[in-house]
Amino acid sequence: MSVEFRYAGLEEYPQISQFLNEYWAENHIYCRREDLYQWSFGRVRPRQNDAVGGPSSMAVAEHDGELVGILGGIPFTFNHFGESKRGVWITNYVIRPDHRKGSTALQLLSMFRGNTGRGEHDYDITVAFGINPATATIYKVLRGEVLADIPRQLLVFPGAVSRMAHLLTITRPEWEVERREALAAAFELPAMPEAPGGEPVPLNLDAWDDENWSIIAKETLGAARDAAFLRWRYFDHPLFDYRVVTAAEGRRTGLAIWRLETIYQKTEEGRAPVDKIARLVEFLPASDENAKQLISSFLVQAGEAGALAADYYGYHGRYGKLLEACGMKRVSSVPDGEFLPTRFQPLDGKGGGIMSAMLVQFAKPACFADAECPWYWTKADSDQDRPN
Repeated sequence: MSVEFRYAGLEEYPQISQFLNEYWAENHIYCRREDLYQWSFGRVRPRQNDAVGGPSSMAVAEHDGELVGILGGIPFTFNHFGESKRGVWITNYVIRPDHRKGSTALQLLSMFRGNTGRGEHDYDITVAFGINPATATIYKVLRGEVLADIPRQLLVFPGAVSRMAHLLTITRPEWEVERREALAAAFELPAMPEAPGGEPVPLNLDAWDDENWSIIAKETLGAARDAAFLRWRYFDHPLFDYRVVTAAEGRRTGLAIWRLETIYQKTEEGRAPVDKIARLVEFLPASDENAKQLISSFLVQAGEAGALAADYYGYHGRYGKLLEACGMKRVSSVPDGEFLPTRFQPLDGKGGGIMSAMLVQFAKPACFADAECPWYWTKADSDQDRPN
């Protein structure tokens, strides 16, 4: 019997969870938390609420009634300078070892490609955010684009160099003390900014699209940051407690969203807390001056929360330059910067960037790590900002 392909129902979670655990990663977060799985794959259409049952956007390959492959899809609205298109992030691309030769992998990927005639699963852009070099070959074969790693920016709070050096003692024990301290010191913010005066403005999602997103959309391309996306991505997230920073400018509202992450070290007795880091995942200033207010408020909040450092991943060139001007250096610009830890639960020393690929059905500017890049794409895209 040939391999058959279809979209699984949410009620098939136990079988998919078992397959993930066996062939992808033991005790993966999707295996531990069904609510997170449903949050990711229960929205067949990008603007509908999370489903509690029925169809999902998890594609499966079956042979003789057994799962031999899975590929998750997270639908989203893609913004192309104000024009909406259908997009999907693909995740958890897993093929059982005995089916890795042949066409199973490519056929499974075709479940989320454009011009397929599959209706709601017919996409204009298919994005794989966070791939390994082995799977990059598949996208090249399909004439897709393999992108430069998404830029990462980071700062160490004033007086926290020894704390960052301590993390490096754990992840890079073979280094000399001077090397660890030099790397930590290279990212130290000279001084904390003053907190902007006045009361913070609440984020008004009802007015966000008319007063803010409609303007941002015409200047950028990437996953639409409209009110529906913000509500689903941050306020309806089943696990993370995201924090909102706003800065008013006339009718506009600058927006930053971040979360505080506890850094854990893996020990024989289990995971032990070591420190905290602030993860900035959304940065949408109303202007260059507004950006300074946003960043200052964010840094003050993060410092008061006890973070030793703050980081951000994003392709957008101008926004990246604004963050850099306020002290968040590009990791790639500092010697040894690529060795800074990127994963903190638990802390490990692998470092490295996040490689991505995409298959696009329309003409668009290139996505590159450059000051002129118009793509708005952060670590909040796809399922990259999730627990390990």
